[in-house]
Amino acid sequence: MARTNVFTYPDDDDRDGAAVRVGWFDPDSCESFDEGTRWDGNNHVSLHTGSQYDHQILYRTPGARWVLEQWSQWQGRPRTFRFLTDDQAREWLLLAENDDAVETYFGKLEEENGPGRPAIEDGVAFPVKFPGALLTKVDTAAKDAGISRAEWLRRAAAAQLEGRH
Repeated sequence: MARTNVFTYPDDDDRDGAAVRVGWFDPDSCESFDEGTRWDGNNHVSLHTGSQYDHQILYRTPGARWVLEQWSQWQGRPRTFRFLTDDQAREWLLLAENDDAVETYFGKLEEENGPGRPAIEDGVAFPVKFPGALLTKVDTAAKDAGISRAEWLRRAAAAQLEGRH
């Protein structure tokens, strides 16, 4: 490949709309990153498209731009190229399970990411067993207060200790 044009579309899902050329790049001068795939027992399925027929590859240009190439094995579907923001490229690389590239271009990955319990500064976890009926009452009180069970228990312990001064 040589000079390859990059377009934007009125609707990214509608490639039939009027395309606007927004730049170009040379894929041969770029670093490239393959899509992540999973074997479903019959085919390698793209983690990005959810399809065994539709594929993506990400390029990083010498000018530090990110370009996403999309193509399909289906006849009549054109190959397209579009620029991505740094945030979009980072998410694409994470989905591709390319942690090395994420750390190279975006810094060290956090240990965990996602929903869950927030960290408590200087917090210490410990197991506690509660009688079922008491735990039900705690859960009801926490729900009524709009907080988690753990937060309700922390507040109850603090309130109890404050009353002892």
